[in-house]
Amino acid sequence: MTQSKAHSSPTTDENVEMIEIYATANFAEMQILTDIFDEEAIGYFTREMEMSMMPVHVGGHDEVRLAVEGGRVDQARGLIQQAIVDEAIPGDGHFIEQD
Repeated sequence: MTQSKAHSSPTTDENVEMIEIYATANFAEMQILTDIFDEEAIGYFTREMEMSMMPVHVGGHDEVRLAVEGGRVDQARGLIQQAIVDEAIPGDGHFIEQD
């Protein structure tokens, strides 16, 4: 069974489509990314995926997923890529491909 905790930025408009773009098991990495998005005024939504009653990392569980405003996906991906290049984040996560 999967549990999920969600957090959104104060700039997120609930009428805007949010698209998941990045996932990581490194919670510190996600905090740095959300700080960057706050500075750039990009609305985001994070969702912590946890396995209940199971303390180990299994597949896509025990990670945080980051969604951003649909119209800002390219900008957000660019900021994440730049943060990896600049070594501001370790790049432990992975981009979520859109269908």
